[in-house]
Amino acid sequence: MKVLLLLLLAAAAYGQVPEPCRAPSVFESNIGMQDSTRGSYVRAKLSYDRYNMRIRRIEEVDERMEKEFFDVLYLLNTMPGKEYRFNLRTKQCVTRELNYAFRPIEIPPNATHMGDFTIGTKGAPHEGVEVSLWGDRNREEGAEWVGSFTSTGCVPVSDMFYSNRTGRVTTEFFDVTLGIADANVFIPPRECMGPPPPPPPP
Repeated sequence: MKVLLLLLLAAAAYGQVPEPCRAPSVFESNIGMQDSTRGSYVRAKLSYDRYNMRIRRIEEVDERMEKEFFDVLYLLNTMPGKEYRFNLRTKQCVTRELNYAFRPIEIPPNATHMGDFTIGTKGAPHEGVEVSLWGDRNREEGAEWVGSFTSTGCVPVSDMFYSNRTGRVTTEFFDVTLGIADANVFIPPRECMGPPPPPPPP
């Protein structure tokens, strides 16, 4: 009887441990991003495809600032992956190989639940959004991650990632819409594809 009681108590305690929810695999969003390597905050349009490991980030050009802004496409469904980085001011494109794995915008399976909170207020209906906070650490790679997701729909709200390779990058998500409006968004800018081949000889 005591053994059964202990098992029931253990099952009840286990049932209270929140399980990571499943974030959308394909979505678009407006984002705000603080990148420690660039030292500034930028706004951008993000297109995200978890299935094919593709991300497109088109930054908003602020004419009041002299800094550079970029249209960046990451293709990581092959190894090495490929990055196309188009400078929106100079109209120059740089391509390079990527030798790291795709990092999904989702809760890692071994992440720790760090609590729940409300964005906005609980004082009136529909004026607050319930959010769950999660964290993860990879000591071998020197990486840390903290992310928040809505309790309904598991939509990303914020993502803070640090590694020796990237430095600290904090992303906030706004106006998330599921799906991709135009699949051509994952085609590199034509400026990144080089000159067209010469016509065949007559």
